[in-house]
Amino acid sequence: MNETEDFYNFESMYYDKIYGIFNRDVNFYKSLSAFSPCLELFAGTGRIISRFKGGVGLDINRNMLQRSENEFIKVMGDARSLPFKKHFNTVIVGLNSLLLVPNREKKIILKEARRVLNKDGFLFVDVINGFNLKRSTYDISEFNDGNMKIYLKMRAKKIKDHYDLRYSYSIFNRTKRNVEKTITIYPIALAELGEMLDSENFEVDGTFGDYDLSPLRTWSEKLIVRAKAI
Repeated sequence: MNETEDFYNFESMYYDKIYGIFNRDVNFYKSLSAFSPCLELFAGTGRIISRFKGGVGLDINRNMLQRSENEFIKVMGDARSLPFKKHFNTVIVGLNSLLLVPNREKKIILKEARRVLNKDGFLFVDVINGFNLKRSTYDISEFNDGNMKIYLKMRAKKIKDHYDLRYSYSIFNRTKRNVEKTITIYPIALAELGEMLDSENFEVDGTFGDYDLSPLRTWSEKLIVRAKAI
């Protein structure tokens, strides 16, 4: 079992509790007319794709798909080798998912996304902008339904071309449980992402700094790109 698999095997037990109420990205995609048929890569429990009628969500982690209570077409598979033919009008790679692989694999994923997209369809990529993460602790999420409480914090450590993110979970359910999990992410800048998209027959037609459609700035927290399949 590798680090990423271990991380998501654990997080699958709590993912919908930690992130389930977040919907700003869903509203963003809908405001930019993401239209069916829709495919989400790295879909996890389908928090995003379940909001699109007939949406297809692909994930490599069996637990994320099996533990999901969201309604969508669940496909277990690898984003680097999609089990689909050309079919989709929208492909979403949401919430930093593209950062889970090194840049050479990012390019493979973008190539596969273009292969299954219909001409004039749209690809959405949502990642953190700039990656000037400091060593301080970031508060990620807080969940409390009266029966269980979860507090999630994260610390980032930069190592050459990647970051190790250490997540600390404090889980209160009759007893207190503290768990730490680490995952590696590989940042990418707009210029490099743009070159990859161009080489795979995409045309960038929108860049945004947040889910409120604000323009991308150097200091923007988010880097969200909409690219058209040409």
